[in-house]
Amino acid sequence: MKYLWSLVLLIICFTQVSAAELNITTLLEAVEKQPGLQSRQLETQATSIQLEQARAELYPKLSAFGNYERYNSPTNLRPMPPTEVNVAKGDSIPFSNEIERYGLKVEMPLFVKGLYTLADKVKELQQVSKLGYKVNLAARQAEVVSLDASLAYVTHLNAALAARLASLQKTRDDLRLAVNNGRTPESELLKIGTTINILQKQQNDLQMQRLSLTNQIKQSTGLEVDNFVPLTQQRPVKEGEFLSEKQQQGNVAVAEKEVQRVQDQHYPTVKLVGAVTENYGTAYNTDEPINRSYNYLGITVSIPLFDRSLSTSIDLAHNQLRKEKKHLAQVHIDLATEADTLAGQLPLLERSQEMAARSVDNSKKILEIAKVAYRNGRMTTEEYLRNETEVLDAEATLHQIDRDRWQIICRQAVLYGDDLTGVVQ
Repeated sequence: MKYLWSLVLLIICFTQVSAAELNITTLLEAVEKQPGLQSRQLETQATSIQLEQARAELYPKLSAFGNYERYNSPTNLRPMPPTEVNVAKGDSIPFSNEIERYGLKVEMPLFVKGLYTLADKVKELQQVSKLGYKVNLAARQAEVVSLDASLAYVTHLNAALAARLASLQKTRDDLRLAVNNGRTPESELLKIGTTINILQKQQNDLQMQRLSLTNQIKQSTGLEVDNFVPLTQQRPVKEGEFLSEKQQQGNVAVAEKEVQRVQDQHYPTVKLVGAVTENYGTAYNTDEPINRSYNYLGITVSIPLFDRSLSTSIDLAHNQLRKEKKHLAQVHIDLATEADTLAGQLPLLERSQEMAARSVDNSKKILEIAKVAYRNGRMTTEEYLRNETEVLDAEATLHQIDRDRWQIICRQAVLYGDDLTGVVQ
C-alpha cells in the first residue's frame, strides 16, 4: 500500500509539473502533431513517390510471358527460311495447329523527351506541396496564438467585470441602508441592481466565449487548456517573400512544365525493344514434337505526323498557364496590400495601447472621486453608474487592443511564413 500511495503522489506531481510547463511553445509544437497537419505531410511524401514514379519510366521494363494458341490451319512457330528443313527426307516442318510460346520481353526508352519534362514537372509539384504544408502550418499556428490572445482578452475582461461588480455591490449595500432609513428612494437601488444584472449577463456571455475558445484550442492542439498562456513577443516578424506568393509561383512553374510536356509529344520517340522466346508445337506433317527459339533486338522510332487532340491539349495547357499567371499577379497585389495595411496598423495600435492604459488610470481615479461625491449626495446615481461603466469600457478597450495587436502579428507571420515559435514565447 505504501508503494501504491507513492506511485499516486508521483503521478499527481508529474501532472502538476506538466500543467505548469504548458506555454505557447508547447501549444505551437502540438499543432504540428495533429492528424490534419500530418495528412498534409503525407501529401508531400506522395509527391516524392510520384517523382520516383516519373523517373521509373526511364528504366527498362522486363516481363515474362506465356501463350497458348490454337489455329484452324497449320501455322509456323516463327518465320522460317526455305532451306531450314528438307521435306524430301521427311524432316518435321515447324508448323502446328497448336503452339505454346514462352519467353521474356524487354523495352527501354532511349529518347522520350516528354518523360524528362514530366519528371521536372513532378519536381515542381513537390516544391508546391512543401510550400502548401508550410502555409497550412503557419495558418494553424497563427490561429492558436490568436485564440490564446482572445482567451486572454476574455479572461481580463471577466476580471474587470468582477471588479466592477464588487464595487457596485459595495455601493448597493451602502445605499440599501439609506433606503431603509428613508433618506433615499428605492428607485435608486433598482438602478444599481439593473446595472449589476447587466454586468452579470455579460459575465455569463464571457463564460460561453471562454468555453468556445478553450475547445477550439483543444481542437487545434489536442491539449486541455484551462486558462490562457502568457504571450511575450521575442522579436518582430521577419519580412521577406510572401509565402503564398511563392506557392503560386510554384503553380505557375508547374503549368509551364505541363505546356512543355505536351509540346514534347511532337518529338520522335526512340525505344529499344527485344524478346527471347521458345515456341513449341506438333509438326503437322510428322506429328512429332518440335520447338524453335526466336529472339530479336531492335530500335523503334515513332514520329507523330498528325494528331488533332494534341493541338487541343496544347491550347488547354497554355490557357491554364495564363490563368496561373493572372492569379499570381492578383495574389501579389492582395498580399502586398495586406502587408502594407498590417505594417501601418501595428504602430498605431501600439500608440493606442499607451493611450488606452492612460485612460484606464484616469477613469479609475475619476471613479474614486465619483464615489465620494455620490456618497455625499453631490452626484446622481446615473452619473455614478456612468463612471463605473467608463472604467469597464476603458479596460475592455485596453485588452482588446492587445488582442488585436497579437492578431496582426499572427497575420504577418502567415504572410511571410515566419515560424511563430521564434516570434513568441
